[in-house]
Amino acid sequence: MRSRGPAHCLCYTCPLPRKPPSPFSTEYFQTMANIQPVTFAKYGKKRWQHFSSYAFAARTALVPLMLTEVRNAASAFPIGFAKHQNNCFPVAILGLEAETNVFVDEQGQWLGAYTPAAFRAWPFSVSYAERGEKLLCVDEDSGLITDPPDGEAFFNEDETLSEALQGVMHFLARFTQDRAPSLGACAALEAAGLLQPWTATVRTDRRQWTMDQFLRIDEEALNKLGTSTLASLHKVGAISLAYSQLHSMAHLPLVGRLAEQRLSQADARAETVSPGA
Repeated sequence: MRSRGPAHCLCYTCPLPRKPPSPFSTEYFQTMANIQPVTFAKYGKKRWQHFSSYAFAARTALVPLMLTEVRNAASAFPIGFAKHQNNCFPVAILGLEAETNVFVDEQGQWLGAYTPAAFRAWPFSVSYAERGEKLLCVDEDSGLITDPPDGEAFFNEDETLSEALQGVMHFLARFTQDRAPSLGACAALEAAGLLQPWTATVRTDRRQWTMDQFLRIDEEALNKLGTSTLASLHKVGAISLAYSQLHSMAHLPLVGRLAEQRLSQADARAETVSPGA
């Protein structure tokens, strides 16, 4: 299983998918979404509601991370590096099987100690037009778009974004501004020869999973770096990223335990439906 970027968007964090992505695609939480640009003509009279469930992320086994959130994410999930075309970027590994995020339970509650930024603004995202202009988008099929008087307004009467939506846009702007530094730090690690293929096996009492589609930090090579290389990597945030990734690998057993809990819950449901089986 390989990571693949969006087909019609220049921003790998906020894609506009037109066909189902590969199992560990960075666009998975919007796989079957109906992503539309937010315009006054379409949403001027509409309102929106804040999400109360992470069910939309339940099929997302992989999500990109930005440089500023990697340290927090490393305290909660295993992190690997994925490649798309000429770009390399850090990703949170949220499951061991396609379409399964073990950090979202059956009630849609988030189980992780940290919530990736890519999830926090849903149903909104930012995409890019052909000439690079940012476009605020919304998932038309999210179930969170409503008619007055419920929810928050999309626009003011003068056709400007409402205060609530300006807050969302501000968050997304900060998130997308971190894209270039994130890619730059990963590129620096790659140029320094610090990324190597990562094959890991996660074993539980009932199952075993092998993961081989990511890259990881070569710790031996990292420890041999000279002073000048260390300084240049530190300057772009790559050293912190490297140690965060190494630290995060200790969370692979947690992902395995949560995955096994899913299997046990599935078995319990099957026994309830067919007690005589």
